[in-house]
Amino acid sequence: MLANNNRGIITRMAKSSLAANKRKNGMLIIPISLASFMLFSILTVGGTYFRMQQIQEIRMQGADFGAYIYGGFTDEQKSVCEANTDIEKIGVEAMAAWAEKTAADDTLHTAFLWADDTMWKEMKRPAMEWVKGRYPTKDNEVMATKEALKDCGLQNLGIGDSFEITYGDKLGSHTKRFTITGMWGGYGDKRIFYVSKSFFQKSGFQLSDYGRGFLYLKFQSSLVSQKTQDQLKSSLDLGQKQRLIFTAETAWSIQLLLGMAGLILITCLSAYLLVYNILSLSVSGNIRYYGLLRTVGMTGRQINGLIRKQMLFTGAIGMAGGFLLGAAASFFLIPAVVKTLGIRQTDIQIVFHPLILLAAVLLVGATVFIGSRKPARIAAEITPMEALGYRGLSGKTKARRTGKGQIVWRMAKDQLFKDKKKTFVVVLSLAAALSVFLCLATLIASHGPRTIVSNYMDADLLIKNDTIWKEDQGQWKQLMDDDFLSQLPAGEISQTHKMLNAAIAVPWEPDFSDGWMKQTYDMWMEESYENVREDYKLHPETYYSYLTGIDQVEFEYLNSTLDEPVDEKAFLEGKTCILFRNDLDFNQKELREKQVSCFLLDQREKSCSFDIAGLTDDTYYAMPGLGPTIIISDGYFKRIVDKPLISKLTIQYQQEYDENTEEQIKKAMNTSPKRKDFSYDSKLEEMKQVEKAQNNMMGIGMGITVLLALIGIMNYINTVCGSIQNRQVELAVMESVGMTDRQTKKMLVREGVLYAVLSLMLTGTAGLGITYLIYQSMNYIGIAFSIPVIPVLIMIVVIGAICIAVPLIAYRHLSGNHSVVERIRGNE
Repeated sequence: MLANNNRGIITRMAKSSLAANKRKNGMLIIPISLASFMLFSILTVGGTYFRMQQIQEIRMQGADFGAYIYGGFTDEQKSVCEANTDIEKIGVEAMAAWAEKTAADDTLHTAFLWADDTMWKEMKRPAMEWVKGRYPTKDNEVMATKEALKDCGLQNLGIGDSFEITYGDKLGSHTKRFTITGMWGGYGDKRIFYVSKSFFQKSGFQLSDYGRGFLYLKFQSSLVSQKTQDQLKSSLDLGQKQRLIFTAETAWSIQLLLGMAGLILITCLSAYLLVYNILSLSVSGNIRYYGLLRTVGMTGRQINGLIRKQMLFTGAIGMAGGFLLGAAASFFLIPAVVKTLGIRQTDIQIVFHPLILLAAVLLVGATVFIGSRKPARIAAEITPMEALGYRGLSGKTKARRTGKGQIVWRMAKDQLFKDKKKTFVVVLSLAAALSVFLCLATLIASHGPRTIVSNYMDADLLIKNDTIWKEDQGQWKQLMDDDFLSQLPAGEISQTHKMLNAAIAVPWEPDFSDGWMKQTYDMWMEESYENVREDYKLHPETYYSYLTGIDQVEFEYLNSTLDEPVDEKAFLEGKTCILFRNDLDFNQKELREKQVSCFLLDQREKSCSFDIAGLTDDTYYAMPGLGPTIIISDGYFKRIVDKPLISKLTIQYQQEYDENTEEQIKKAMNTSPKRKDFSYDSKLEEMKQVEKAQNNMMGIGMGITVLLALIGIMNYINTVCGSIQNRQVELAVMESVGMTDRQTKKMLVREGVLYAVLSLMLTGTAGLGITYLIYQSMNYIGIAFSIPVIPVLIMIVVIGAICIAVPLIAYRHLSGNHSVVERIRGNE
């Protein structure tokens, strides 16, 4: 038998079918276009989203780096980093001095830093908005910020102006006149004067000194595996005081990639279910046509080839449309958003990258190919006789006893589970789309400015008394006295908490204080503890520390953060205390059986002892001094201290982020005669800084979630429309035996409700579990997992409305105004 090459004929038939059935093929092209656009968007818009997240991290860090060495570094360690092929850039920054006082203020917070060319010109530039002037080259020159000048009471100065300031370094205190050679603005810590290298070299500090030299590392790749991190740490041979600290984004880079891959996988699954479902409906609607082709001699293999050709053409058209939409979004939408970020130095170019296009083509092509296999096989295997009586119902119908309950609910349930496989596909598609929406909505809501920013005890404002950091107790001032507190808007404040402090000395004894001081010197001091032990025994007041009093609410919060909570009654009665650990190598168990004794510096006759009940690492309790900071209840504190000094005041507003309340409190500080000695941490101001850093990142993320949800919704719409179309005869017959139009609509509504309930149940179980896993894999900031209530409620309402409305609209459109007889005959 001679072979007959009919591939050309099949190709022409596929083209003719495409032209003749524009409406049906359009229903298939549209979802393929949407899937192509969505996958392209995940790879471009999604990539841009994560790039924006990187920009946010750069801004909040104040420079572009992946890790840094804290505690000083040696030339050998720097050489190891320079030889490491995984590291792209190495920047150096060093503490040269700290500001002590100017003619305008004597409680300053500004530091003098030196940065090398790599750090200043390359690593810090992405976090800068503007730079004017030049970097200092002489000892008496500084590069300033508006914030540093304001902190020093010099806010009216600019480039070219000079000022006199007293600063401290390793060699002591100095008074010098500096000239401002340049200024900059941007992100990160801005209370800084940048100085020349020669200024640092004359400070007496070395890069290897603890807390003076910092080595910043930027990696070649944004993906840094745990193995690479461990190998770098091992090669540096870090000393006891040194720490290699990776930024959260670098430490979690692999988890972030896996999380993004999970989102792409769920998107591909949703697109596959959509293509498979629509193609199944298309094959079901044309099954008689394929049966007729079999009667005229067309083989199953040829029919399979015909469908493959049709899918090739529709897939190519759909992908082309989707990629054009994606390209338009890339060239016009995304750049417009990125320009609003305001970072001129950061190179963010959204282009039609060949690798992104190739990946999208492969993913969509594989999705279309896999989704078309089974429908094509069904069409190829069906016989002419089977095609003649085919109604598109693959579910099994079997006789059963009369059930209990309302008949309309039973009919809806029976219809839903008649074709369990198709129902499963639709429910799975809806649940997948809803799960993606839930996952991204949770990520976006939890990483918003209002959740990232949080002060101690989630206070809106933390006011600090800067005088307590002065070594001379005689210069301490009671800033937050009764007069100041009376000026606060009490009606707009829900609660306040005072931190009370008094200077103390902890006498030497071998059981506790000797070991504490040894670890303190090993960790923080350059001098050996052995050299000062005898002096400490004789003059413990030289090695002073602080007694800290907190109220019951503050204690309850602190206690909830401890690994092992302490007994509340014993603490409030003044029998036990909690120590600020200050990064020392102590654990709660080894100190629990020990006591700490102390006496007040200004009332040495007043001494007391406490059982050590717990340890905290919260830097809120960090105070100057070498001895341990002892935290006790404010009730007992007031009994032993005559005039408690308030060092900190935490304030919570009646309404969170209340700008009016904050302005009134700031006014009270600014009008105080001691206004120069106040400083504060504002949750509202920090939130605005984070909003500025994030900019439109959250909006882009929400746009992605909405587009992803369209895939599952379209799948449901196509399935319901196809199901009602296939059931036209069945519905008409039921009406002919007495079922009213109202009952039919009730049944369809209940079918939609069941679809919605099943999808939401699957989303609330498996979808929620997947969301939690993806969230934790991307949660490098360490924010507690919480579901955003409002977006979830909106999602439930929208899905419920769609699942109810679609069957009614489809039924009305397909049945029209035709009579029962016309509808039965029209489907024969």
